Amino acid sequence: MNNEISPFALMELYVDTMKKCGMFLQKADDDIIEYNIFEEFDIGVISFLHEQSLVRLENAGLISREIRQLSADLRKRFMELQNTDQWNCEAVRTSDKWEEILKISDAINHLLSEKQVV
Repeated sequence: MNNEISPFALMELYVDTMKKCGMFLQKADDDIIEYNIFEEFDIGVISFLHEQSLVRLENAGLISREIRQLSADLRKRFMELQNTDQWNCEAVRTSDKWEEILKISDAINHLLSEKQVV
């Protein structure tokens, strides 16, 4: 029996993960940032932005090569900040490294909306 989720279910989880991150968080209160970034996005990045997941989505024609590459870059940048002094709400609002992550997320979300999958 195959326990692997379908590409379409994976895409829904990927899109939901991506909606949790963006420049809107720079003006959000701590509770929103903690929930979106340090709970939801953190979990989603591990699974749904994993290279294998991204390749499956691209091979199924659900994301473009550009979205796959941006997502891989986003995941790498995000994971580099884990367990650093940048892993807090104030850094999300003020750090250049977090701003890059938020901008990449917005770019991906824009590309997804153009593809009309959000």
